[in-house]
Amino acid sequence: MKFALKICLCTVLIVALLFGIAGQILVARSFDAALEFRVRMAEAEFSALASALEAEIYGIRLYYSAVSRQMYEELLTRASRNQGTDAPCALYSEDGVLISSFGGDFSGTIAFSEIGPRRFAYRLSREDNAVILHTAGGVVIGGNNYYLSVQYRADDLMQLRDDQIRSIILLHCITVAVCTAVMLIVAWAISKPLVRLKRFTGIIGKGNYSRRAKVTTLDEIGDLTVAFNNMTGAIEQKVTELENNAKQQKDFVASFSHELKTPMTSIIGYADMLRSSELDEEDAFMAANFIHSEGKRLEALSLKLMDLVVLDKTDFKLMRGYAKKALGHVVAVVTPMLQNADLTFYYDIEQRIILYEKDLFLTLVTNIVDNARKASSPGKRIWLTGKKSADRYRIEVRDEGIGIPKEELSRITEAFYMVDKSRARAQHGAGLGLAIANRIAMLHGSTLHFESEQGKGTTVWFDVAIAPRERRPDDE
Repeated sequence: MKFALKICLCTVLIVALLFGIAGQILVARSFDAALEFRVRMAEAEFSALASALEAEIYGIRLYYSAVSRQMYEELLTRASRNQGTDAPCALYSEDGVLISSFGGDFSGTIAFSEIGPRRFAYRLSREDNAVILHTAGGVVIGGNNYYLSVQYRADDLMQLRDDQIRSIILLHCITVAVCTAVMLIVAWAISKPLVRLKRFTGIIGKGNYSRRAKVTTLDEIGDLTVAFNNMTGAIEQKVTELENNAKQQKDFVASFSHELKTPMTSIIGYADMLRSSELDEEDAFMAANFIHSEGKRLEALSLKLMDLVVLDKTDFKLMRGYAKKALGHVVAVVTPMLQNADLTFYYDIEQRIILYEKDLFLTLVTNIVDNARKASSPGKRIWLTGKKSADRYRIEVRDEGIGIPKEELSRITEAFYMVDKSRARAQHGAGLGLAIANRIAMLHGSTLHFESEQGKGTTVWFDVAIAPRERRPDDE
């Protein structure tokens, strides 16, 4: 069953039930009020009739020593007509024996044992398609106790109740019909955002993650729509990341295959030349030199790939150490190769106790400096600085090299990506250096940041945590 129909059905059932109960209560109370009013009128008429009958009997006893049954009947008739009621009535002795009656059937009258002298009781009954209000009460005439019973027609009471019931039923049907129509409209309006949201789930299911559902209400359905849009945004982001990862993996495999194919082709070609041809000493040396060079390149590529796998699977423990000592190792390693490249090297290291992984930290900084060397021509300068920045320690390498195009900056940490492929391969590069360096920076709670301008140079920096001062550094 549709949600809108459920809302409509539940509301209509509740309204119908409550209206039915309220109608029954209203009819019952209205009937009780009308009956009570009629009983009070009957009680007043009963009292007047009893007084008139007492006066009639008292008067006739002044002339007759005994009153016959016929005389009682005449007295009852005269007293009733004098009161203008003409209601059937009957007079009983104290022991309940009928003395005389006027009109009507008194065989089913009220049991006099239920009432006492000067008490009044009534009973409502339906007889021969007529509704009779039976009343009875005790009277005292000439010092003797009697019971007087009077019957009144009460058809109008039942007619009033029947009319009220029919009116309530009609009103009930109209109310239920109107409520059903109104609730169908209201339920449709309430469920409309849900229907729209359902339609959007189909759109999202087809892969259109950029669409968003319109928020039209400020209630829980509106909150659900906002949550759905947030979920869709998260899904879109995850799908984009997965697509990017899949593309990167595809590019990785393609680049890796290409990187392996080039040196392997050279190695196989020159090896076949050495095997099948008689070469002079100079050509043989050249072929062997090419084989050696490409073999070294394959060795470097395999080692760097192993580093990538290790960095993905191993948790490294950071140790405490002095920044000058850690970066001093880097200075000692890179100074000779920078001198051989005719580059001037400057360094400025502020002493702090930092948290780092010794071997990976050395690899990270050395790799960045080596990239600066590769990008710089002879006579240029390279700077290495280490200083406290905010609550962390910042390591920065700056050069005066060829720079990096702005459109390339976002991709230079991808595996196998090279800005200048010919220059990188000439220096036995495979595009893995910065990818590994960025992984190491992540292990230290940071990432590589690049600022570059073509023709003016590049600045690369990352930061590491500063160790708490209350602890002494571990001996290295």
